[in-house]
Formats: sequence, structure tokens, C-alpha cells
Amino acid sequence: MSAVKRTARLAAALGVATALAVGLAAAPAQADVPGALTARLTITKEAAGCKVLTFGKVGMTQAQAQYLVDNGATVQVEIWGEDAVYDNRLYRAGHAQLSAASDRNGGGLIIISAPTIRCSILDEDDSSLEGAGDEVYAKVVFNAPGYSRMTKRTNTVHGRY
Repeated sequence: MSAVKRTARLAAALGVATALAVGLAAAPAQADVPGALTARLTITKEAAGCKVLTFGKVGMTQAQAQYLVDNGATVQVEIWGEDAVYDNRLYRAGHAQLSAASDRNGGGLIIISAPTIRCSILDEDDSSLEGAGDEVYAKVVFNAPGYSRMTKRTNTVHGRY
């Protein structure tokens, strides 16, 4: 099992606070690009529904990140269904949780959104088609004082919802 899958399962089991600690521990070895927005989506089926975990980061110092947290930075996460013709928004989560962190890559603004939703919301294809699966990704929209609005598309998650 990959490190990303282990991280996602642990975050789902232990909650958003643990997701922050685990996500920092699993950070890539290369240094972050200052000001760059990165994001990753994982979806875990649970008894209560589907945990949709989006973990992101904006590379900057911990002091810069804390300034943004204290002065109104926001991150909106939207869940989209991927389609060859037209992508459609499936779910709009509330504002993501933001925190300042320092790590071996220089730190930054950590972004966590982890709502649990009905799995059927993620069924973006006609489920009556034999072999049809669902392709889901997230759009992360970052707004902060002194920064241009940034949007990042995450990886695409394939599954049957």
C-alpha cells in the first residue's frame, strides 16, 4: 500500500488534527516552491459515507503562513466529476481548515478539508452502464491578502460510488 493511501486511511480514522501531522511527515523530499499551491485528494468509503480528504499546501515560511491565517486567507474546496465532454461540480465543501507549519521543506500554509458526504453524491456517471466508474477530482481555490487568487486541480480519484 502506498504512503498516500496509508496517510489517507490514518487521517480518516483519527480525524483532521491527525491528518495535519501525518501529511507533514509524508511530505516529499524536494523543497517546496515558495508561493506554489499543491493539493492531493483521497476518498475513503466509511460506514457513515465517503470521507473526502483534500490536503494541500502553499509553500512559504511559517511566519508568512501565520500572517495569512490571522488576516483572512480562505480556501474553498469543490469536488468535481471528470467527463470527456463536460466536468460538473458535485459538491462544494465549506472553507478548508488552515494552519501555519514548519517542516523539512521550509513549511507553509497547510490546507485540510475532510467532509464526510453521501457516497452517491460522487456518482458522476450513469451507474446503469456496465463497467462505468467515477472519476472525481477537487478544485482548491486560495484567496489571501497580498496574493493573487490561485486555483489548483488535484489528482483524479477513480472508483465506484
